[in-house]
Amino acid sequence: MIRLRIFISTFLLFLFSAAWSQQPNRENEEFNTTIKLMGRYLQDKGVELRLFPQTKAVLNAGLSSGFIIERSIEGTDDFTEIARIFPWTEDQWMEALSREEEDSETYNIIELAMDFLLEPSEPAAGAIDFEEGIKAIKEQKSDEDFEYMIFLLTALREPLAAEGLALAFTDQDVSQETTYTYRASVITPPPVYTLVPDQYSIMAIAEGIEYIHEVFYYEADGEISFVWEESELLFGFDVERRNPGESEFVKINNAPIYTLSHKKSDEPQRNGYVDENLENYQLYSYRFFGHNAFGERIQFDEVDAMPRDRTPPEQPRMTRLEHVAPREVLLEWEMNNPPASDLYAFVVARSDDHDGDYQLIHPEPLPKETRSFIDTTFVSGQMNYYIIQAVDTAFNISTSLPSAVTLVDTIPPVQPVWVSGEIDSLGIVTLEVERHTERDLMGYRLFRANDPDHEFSVIFEGFVDAYSLQYQISAIFKDTVTLNSLTPRIYYKIKALDFNFNQSEFSEMMIIERPDTIPPTTPVFRRVVSRTDNVELHFALSESRDVSSHELYRKTEMEDPWDVYALLENDQSFFIDTLTVQGTTYYYSIRAQDHNNNYSDYARPVFGKAYDDGIRPPVENLSIEENEGILILRWDYEAADGETFFAIYKTNGNGRMVHYKRTQELVFSESTRMGENRHYAIKVFTADGGESALSEQVLFKTE
Repeated sequence: MIRLRIFISTFLLFLFSAAWSQQPNRENEEFNTTIKLMGRYLQDKGVELRLFPQTKAVLNAGLSSGFIIERSIEGTDDFTEIARIFPWTEDQWMEALSREEEDSETYNIIELAMDFLLEPSEPAAGAIDFEEGIKAIKEQKSDEDFEYMIFLLTALREPLAAEGLALAFTDQDVSQETTYTYRASVITPPPVYTLVPDQYSIMAIAEGIEYIHEVFYYEADGEISFVWEESELLFGFDVERRNPGESEFVKINNAPIYTLSHKKSDEPQRNGYVDENLENYQLYSYRFFGHNAFGERIQFDEVDAMPRDRTPPEQPRMTRLEHVAPREVLLEWEMNNPPASDLYAFVVARSDDHDGDYQLIHPEPLPKETRSFIDTTFVSGQMNYYIIQAVDTAFNISTSLPSAVTLVDTIPPVQPVWVSGEIDSLGIVTLEVERHTERDLMGYRLFRANDPDHEFSVIFEGFVDAYSLQYQISAIFKDTVTLNSLTPRIYYKIKALDFNFNQSEFSEMMIIERPDTIPPTTPVFRRVVSRTDNVELHFALSESRDVSSHELYRKTEMEDPWDVYALLENDQSFFIDTLTVQGTTYYYSIRAQDHNNNYSDYARPVFGKAYDDGIRPPVENLSIEENEGILILRWDYEAADGETFFAIYKTNGNGRMVHYKRTQELVFSESTRMGENRHYAIKVFTADGGESALSEQVLFKTE
């Protein structure tokens, strides 16, 4: 089968213009034309040229009068005519035909070229309608240009045809590694057109040309499609095929495959061919050929390809989709009876969106006899869309239309969780709950009570309807309560509801403390006991229930401010102040503080003083010794000052302890008598009238 893709060119065919002309493109005037050249150097032969008249008018002028070939060396503008070439005569054409096998491809091309030369088509004629005249002229020109393009491409495939039409010339007078520039014109210029010669330069160096181009293919059902990028050096493509089990390649296109570009583009041009009516899963071999401008047939690639089954099974038709049990969704479908012979299996997939990413919901394909499936993995609280896919033995897939199931929802939202709760000085309560993520959440119910054991009452409902899901459900709630209440706390609970009115469990209890503006009752002193080294306070603390602490205050001057002296326990009934100085008067008061930092009044002040009972401590470390008839007493007394004196007591002859002497020193001495035994003791007297008890006695005994 022939796939001939032709795009008519307003530039009047020049398939190889970019490669064959090394001159930059220039914008020609409307009636300017030229003859382009392409050439190659062949060792021991010379520079072989091909002429490509840009328009049919130029070709006809050259065929009628002949072509002029000019040349310059090393790129100079000093062109010299080197040849005039003319088409063959009728005898020369007949001679060429006699050497070829009749009806062969070469014979047919030579005959076509001869007929084109010797029997040219007549231009269309007739009256010109001035309204349609320009359009008619353009259409006539387009038809002639197309005829010219097809003829020229065909003639170039056979060197003898190109030579017979005077479109081929070989310059044998060349030197290797020398650059030559050629241009061509016609002996008699064509009417209307202005011929602007186009220059072509070539170095006389034999260079190999790489003609290999990769062919890409797609193995379809019963056919194989081929595509390859158009080559600047090849045209007129042929495709040959070798069938499975055969050894010979056979050309399968009836006519050469051409691509004629509408205009020059930077994008690569592509050509292609589709081989149809093939047997699936049989390996075919293909060879691809193109013709160059010198009439040579070039193989540029060879591939092996195999048509494959690409036809999917019929589309499954879903007949039932129902939520039949709390955790079961039933799908049923049907196929033709009987189904396609190559049906292999079914798969079921699910998504949360009609056009979403569908995921398989079972690990293994379902047998081809299956017509139902139960899904136990669907997601509650969101949309569940299903598709059923049929798979054949070649893994072609067809897909049913997506369908959504309506779930019978009996599952409530999850238990709400409080985020925060607070109350301001005006009694406005602000509560926030953690926002639910269920898609079917309808809203919340807020409950309140003044006691945790009382029944909670609904104070707020915030719901949206099913058609306003674009609005966000509030998770922050406001309530206003009185501050003057005998109940210090308010208690809240909340429930979440979905669109099927399934209710969640109650949240945990949120406890809000009312702001307290009433101070505690004032503590009262009951008794003060003053001692020599402390003051003992007895009191009754505040009886208010919200007391958090009691503070004891002390000062030594009534006019001074109170200073916190100690923190009392809430069940404490007395306090002993041991940090007292004898003779100093201390004033005391107490205040109670509650949990809201309210303070009671100061308790009525009381005072106490540690008094002096006149008893002083006795001396310490009393000792006695005798040295050369002198008796010496020594003792210690830390509290001694300049007015302290010590009374020395001594036993008399009757054994009674009597006052004997006194001193302000910590030592006493006197002479001793032989045979005298006496007990001594010390008593302390202070200037303020205080005195100590007698110290322990010491004994002096003589031999």
